[in-house]
Amino acid sequence: MLRVGQNTRRAGLIAASVLGAGAALLLVAMAVLPFLVPAAELRRVAAQALAGSTGQKVEILGEPSIRLFPSPRVVLGKVSFPLPAGQSLDAENVVTRLDLLQLVAGRVAVNDVIVEHPTLVLTGEGMAPALGIAPVLAATDRPELRIIDGTIAWRSSSGLTRELVSGITASLDRVLDRAGIAVAVQFDWREQPVNATLFIDDITAFMAGTPAPMRVTVATDGAKARFHGRAALGKAPTMDGAVTADADSLRDLFDWAGMEAPTRSGFGSFSLASRLKLEKGEVALTEASVDLDGNRGDGGLLVKVSGPRPLIQGTFAADHITFAPYGAMRLTGGERQGWDRGAVDLSALGACDLDLRLSAARVDVGDTALSTVAASAVLTAGRLVLAIGEAHGWGGVLRASLTLAPAPPDAAAPQARRSAGAELRLEAEANDVELARALDDIGGFRRIDGTGTLQLDVTGAGRSIQDIAANLQGSAALSAANGYLNGFDVAQLLQRIERRPLSAASDWRGGRTAFTELNGRIAISDGVGTVEELVMRGPRAQIDMTGSLSIAQRALDLAGHAALPATKGAKTGAIDLPFSVRGPWDEPSIMADPLSLIERSGAALPLLEAVKARSSAPAAERAMDGGAAANPQQPPAN
Repeated sequence: MLRVGQNTRRAGLIAASVLGAGAALLLVAMAVLPFLVPAAELRRVAAQALAGSTGQKVEILGEPSIRLFPSPRVVLGKVSFPLPAGQSLDAENVVTRLDLLQLVAGRVAVNDVIVEHPTLVLTGEGMAPALGIAPVLAATDRPELRIIDGTIAWRSSSGLTRELVSGITASLDRVLDRAGIAVAVQFDWREQPVNATLFIDDITAFMAGTPAPMRVTVATDGAKARFHGRAALGKAPTMDGAVTADADSLRDLFDWAGMEAPTRSGFGSFSLASRLKLEKGEVALTEASVDLDGNRGDGGLLVKVSGPRPLIQGTFAADHITFAPYGAMRLTGGERQGWDRGAVDLSALGACDLDLRLSAARVDVGDTALSTVAASAVLTAGRLVLAIGEAHGWGGVLRASLTLAPAPPDAAAPQARRSAGAELRLEAEANDVELARALDDIGGFRRIDGTGTLQLDVTGAGRSIQDIAANLQGSAALSAANGYLNGFDVAQLLQRIERRPLSAASDWRGGRTAFTELNGRIAISDGVGTVEELVMRGPRAQIDMTGSLSIAQRALDLAGHAALPATKGAKTGAIDLPFSVRGPWDEPSIMADPLSLIERSGAALPLLEAVKARSSAPAAERAMDGGAAANPQQPPAN
């Protein structure tokens, strides 16, 4: 059995007595300390601590008091930060936690400052107080800062106050032997939680303008952005490092930020990985890889903010781009029966300037596939020029340029209808293309099938595509070879006329006519195209047409001659029959000239001759016949 000696017991009792006396003495000291530190000294030290940790002058509205449990601290109560007129920064309570050892020694030293429920109300110049904390970061001897449940609000000139950010919880800690800082912020913005962290290894060098290691992360539901590299503040901020960003839905991110997506659909998953460099007000993204809706491109961007508008310059290359996620890009309205009447608003083009170059091995636009595409988009002072330098599509080669600019509002229109609308110019040339697909994709016209060349140079302005079509000016030219004119078979109809002329007086629709050569030129003025030339030559029939087409109404009013060459051994010569094409260009009515049909009919020809003779008879005879007709009781003369 272990026995404890008398000396050992005595030493234990002495140690316990000393510890108990020390604890009692500490308790007594802590109880007396609040009475030994003057209130004026507490107010001065607390005010200095607040000014040192927030960068703002303070006004303590209550009497400071010391509380020792659970840790020594000074409770200030409500505190106000004097700001320019119309703005305010108040905290319901501010607590400064004290250094216990310094306090025992009779000195007051603040470890950190806790600001509870602060509210910052901003006006036009409201960002200055928020940025006033920046110089404080460089001072390594300042207390650390905690913010609990803060709010930022905006006050309009009418006095209406609107909450912008709420639930702000933030901390500023000194790290790496107080050479660096770690900032963590959590807040709610537009009913979404946001988390942000900032680490700077050498805050003194950073504030002085010497690049220091920095890491930044900003995250919200479904989106996150990160930066890792070196940065400096100084007189001109600089950054150089790797940046990544990703979002489950870029459209949701736009909505949350109060921005409108460029299209009504698409803008789903998004990711970006690049090297970022900020210097002299320019942001350069090099070695960039962007993935949006499955479309991946590699290249670089340069953003300049020193001019009157931000300028974005970039070059990207991609293997495959599809516009399917963004919906069908059509100029026609519902069921493609007319031009779109929705208002065109290009006011967003004035937000920035743009100069982008794109090359892609394949681009899918609806049912149209383009390959080896070299395109550009240049936006200057609200004027956008989209150009395809060269692309392969519809089986041929395309070149096009589309210029868009907001049209000046119509001062004569009612205020509610003064939408700016758009001005456009389209210059396009398609060589050796499949005309059926090309004309269908461009304007919903399906009547010509073959390989040919299409040239277009038009200008227009209006509030909608319908208005632009009604004001269109310019010209169009078409040439084709070895194709078909869909909708009617000229040779078959002329052969029927040759056998039975009156049987062909009905609608000609149905079948198709082969041609070896087709040429057409149209002059466009005020939305109406005048056919200057439209000639079709084929192995079995030939057609010449004149007339006009209404682009605004998508209607035809054409007159032509269809000819069937004379065949060897035929009883009659070549047939040359006038006809007309009228109605909507999707389903026009094609009719032969009735008088020509009667002239070709042996049975109806005597009747036609009698009508002609009667119309050329002397007036007296016609009067006698007219009198007989007026008196039905009197038998007519034989």
